[in-house]
Amino acid sequence: MDQDNFSEAMINGETAFSNANYALALEWFRKALEEKSDDPRALLRAGTVCLPLKKYEESFDYFRKSMELDPENGDNAFNLANAYFIRGDHAKAFEFYSAAESKRCSADIKPRLYYQMALLCSMRRDIKAALTNFKKYEDLDRTGMVSLDPAVISEKIKLYMMDNDLGNAAKYAVQWISVAPAELRTYMVYFSILMAQKKYAAAGKVLDDAEKYAEIDAASAVKLSNERVKLAVAKAESSPSDSKALLDEAYNTTKTLMEKADASAKDELKLQMAEICMKLSNYKEAITIAESLLKEQAAEKNDAKPIEDSGEELDESDIEEMIYNDMQMMDEKIASGEIDEGIGEYAEVYYDDDGNAIRDFSDGLLDIGPDTEIEEQEEIPEPAAEAAAVRKPGFYDKLYFILLSCYAAVEDYDNAFKTGGILKHSSNVYYSYFGRYIEAFSVKKLSESSDRFSGEDADKYYAEAIAFFRKRMLKGVNNNSAVIFRARMYAEIAKFAKAEEMANLLVLDTKTEVMAYIDECRKELQGM
Repeated sequence: MDQDNFSEAMINGETAFSNANYALALEWFRKALEEKSDDPRALLRAGTVCLPLKKYEESFDYFRKSMELDPENGDNAFNLANAYFIRGDHAKAFEFYSAAESKRCSADIKPRLYYQMALLCSMRRDIKAALTNFKKYEDLDRTGMVSLDPAVISEKIKLYMMDNDLGNAAKYAVQWISVAPAELRTYMVYFSILMAQKKYAAAGKVLDDAEKYAEIDAASAVKLSNERVKLAVAKAESSPSDSKALLDEAYNTTKTLMEKADASAKDELKLQMAEICMKLSNYKEAITIAESLLKEQAAEKNDAKPIEDSGEELDESDIEEMIYNDMQMMDEKIASGEIDEGIGEYAEVYYDDDGNAIRDFSDGLLDIGPDTEIEEQEEIPEPAAEAAAVRKPGFYDKLYFILLSCYAAVEDYDNAFKTGGILKHSSNVYYSYFGRYIEAFSVKKLSESSDRFSGEDADKYYAEAIAFFRKRMLKGVNNNSAVIFRARMYAEIAKFAKAEEMANLLVLDTKTEVMAYIDECRKELQGM
C-alpha cells in the first residue's frame, strides 16, 4: 500500500463530497480502497457517497464488508440499515437496526438508531413500539435538546392521533407551539385536536394566538378566516339556541372569502357555502351551488371553459346528464372489458332476515371482493384531472352528500334516487350507507306517487338494502350507522317490532331519536 496515495485519495474524496460532487468523490474513495481495501473510514465514505448516486448495491457491498471486518461493531450494521432505509427496503432496514442494537455502538449512533426504529414503527402503524423507541431516543440524549426537536414532537402528535389519544396529542401540540411559536401550522394542528375534542372556546383562543404570534401572509390570513368558519359551524351544531346566528356568521364570512379567493381555492369555498346553506335549511341555494360545481365538472371533462352560472334553474335533462357522469365511467369499464359484462352472474349472494337470497351487484361493479370492508371501497371517481389537482380528496363525496341531503329535504326523489346510486359507492362509510338508504327510500316514494317504480321495485330495494346493513353488522361490532339505517327501514315498511329490536341496541340518546322516528312511521301508517 502507498500511504501517500491513500491519504491523497481520501482528502480529495472528502473535498469532492463536501462540495456535493458525489460522482467524483466516489472515484477518489474507490482509489483509496485500491490502496487499502479494509480501511474502515474509506469503506464508510464510499458506501455513504453511493447513496445519493442511487448505487445501492455497491453501497451494500461496502457496508457488508465493514461488518465482516468488525462484526461486533454496531455502527457498521447501522450504516447498512440506513442504506436499506434510504432505498425504501424497510424490512431489511429494521433487520439491521435490530442487529445494531445488540452490538457495540458509538455514543452518537445509539440514539440515532432508536430514532430510525421509531420512524419505521410509525410507518407500519405500530404505535406502542414507535413511542417506546422515541422514549429510548430521548433517554440517550445527553444534550436535553431532543425533547425540543419539532420533528420528534410532530411525529409523536401524529402517533397519538393515530391512537385516538387526543389528550397526549394536545399536550405535545402545546409543546410544539412553545418550540416554534412563529409557525402557523403548529397552531393549526392544536386547533384541529381541540375541534376533535369539541373544546370550542379553547380552539377559538388558539386562532387568536395564531393571529398574534405566527408569521401570516395573505394566504394564511384567508386560512385563519376559514378556520373560524369551521369553528362557527361546529359551535352551531352543539348550541341549538345560537345555531342560526353562528351559521349566518359562517355564511357571511365564507361569502367574503369567495370574493377574495383565487381560482384554486374557490371550489372548496363553494362546497363549504353549500354545506352551510344546507344546515340553514336554504336547500334551494345549496342545490344551486352544488349543481354549479357539477356543471364545471362537466365542462372540465369536455375541455371546455366553465359555464357561467346564470342563476337560472337547471332543467331535468341537464341535471340527469351531470348526475350520470360518474355512472358512465363504470359503463365504459364494462365496454372496454375491464369489468365483465356478465358480472351479475358472479354477484355475491347473502340472505335477508327471512332467509331469502339477495344478490348485491354494487360491490362487484367496483371490483370489490366479498371479504372487503366498506372502508376500503374506492372513492367516487373524480372525472377531470384538472379538478383533481385543485380539489381535496373526497371533494365529490361531500358534494354528492350535500346534493342528496338537499334533494331528499325538498322531496325531489327523482334526483335523490340518481344521486344515492352514486353516493353509495363512496369510501366514506356514512356517506355510503346514506346513499344506499336514500336510494331505496326514493324508490319507495316514487312508487307511491308515479309510475316510474312499482311496489315490487320498492320491496326489492328495501330487501337488498336491509340485507346489506345486516351483513355489515355481522362483520363486526360498533357499526351503529348500519343499525340506525336498518331500524329506519324496518319502520318505513311497518316492521315495527324489528325496528324497535334494532333501536334497543343503540346508546340511550340515539335510541330515543330512532324510537321517535319509529313512532312517526307508526302514526303515519295509522293515519292513512
